[in-house]
Amino acid sequence: MSKSQYIAAHEPEEELLSPEDAWEDYLSLEQALAEKRTEKVTLQVDPATKALVHDLVTAGICQDESEVVARAVQSFFVATYPQAHRRLRLLRESRE
Repeated sequence: MSKSQYIAAHEPEEELLSPEDAWEDYLSLEQALAEKRTEKVTLQVDPATKALVHDLVTAGICQDESEVVARAVQSFFVATYPQAHRRLRLLRESRE
């Protein structure tokens, strides 16, 4: 902004939000943020991989697709990342 802009002062005769209105606004925002956090991410994988994921869930090995992905990533991490056991332990401790 190269030019200063005028910001109107709050009109003292205007009513502020009531505590109930503020609480309702808070609950609406909280719900919207909760929905945003639980949005699913769609991964693009080939049909053979999708079939494997489906089989793992159907067999009861994992509860859902997200658990399959989480366990697969952790397994791959342990198999390929130096000192993976330390990193995973720290992640588990931070969740508790």
